[in-house]
Amino acid sequence: MLPERLTGFSSKSYLTLEQAEAWIETVARGLGIRRGAGEGTYICVPFPLVERFRDALGPLGTEIGTQDVSAFPAGPYTGEVTAELLAALGSRYTMVGHPERRRHLGESEQVVRAKIEAAVDAGIVPILVCGETTRDDDPVPALTEQVATYFGGLPDGAEVIAAYEPTWAIGQPEPAPAQHVAATVEALRGVLEATVSSFRIVYGGSAVPGTYADIVAAARNRAQEPDGIFLGRGGLDPAQFLASVDEVRASAPSP
Repeated sequence: MLPERLTGFSSKSYLTLEQAEAWIETVARGLGIRRGAGEGTYICVPFPLVERFRDALGPLGTEIGTQDVSAFPAGPYTGEVTAELLAALGSRYTMVGHPERRRHLGESEQVVRAKIEAAVDAGIVPILVCGETTRDDDPVPALTEQVATYFGGLPDGAEVIAAYEPTWAIGQPEPAPAQHVAATVEALRGVLEATVSSFRIVYGGSAVPGTYADIVAAARNRAQEPDGIFLGRGGLDPAQFLASVDEVRASAPSP
């Protein structure tokens, strides 16, 4: 079962091996002295770092994921990393559908859907990065279409995460406005409830410490509160990741 509250971090391709090991050391030390240790935390890293993160942070309760997964099964697909192999290495999550991969690598809807199916079949939870393209777009139709396309018809019992990251907020100086996120999360929650049996919603898109608390403060009810936060650049500093862990844990659900 997915944790009720989640604090995640995707390192993208920023970290060198030396930097990754320093990040791991600081976060392991920080989680080790916190109540609950790594419970509810997850880290999505490049394939070669999976085992290092798993071995160091897994015993604390942190779950490890990847930033991509192959759409193909085992076979003559040079350079691909299958979902089965990732699952065997201890990967609990995998990201799919990130706008950066669509833009730079030309990933299509068909490819993203195939990756989701491969992940689910291997017991890996797909984290779908979803949201509207521009600030002027209505997020609800965009999210409704994305959820139907990528999550519709998945096997009963499949667990999924929707990472609401409007494309226009990714890589920007500030995240999307808290009131906008809260209202959109409520709509997204309704769409997911009609499509899948088990899900969580996290907010990404230039998230930093303080982002989650701002969204919770803007929410009018529990349905508007994301189930967690997903840091990118904002988590490269391990102190900021740990601060977000504390923030999410301290934000009690609204009555």
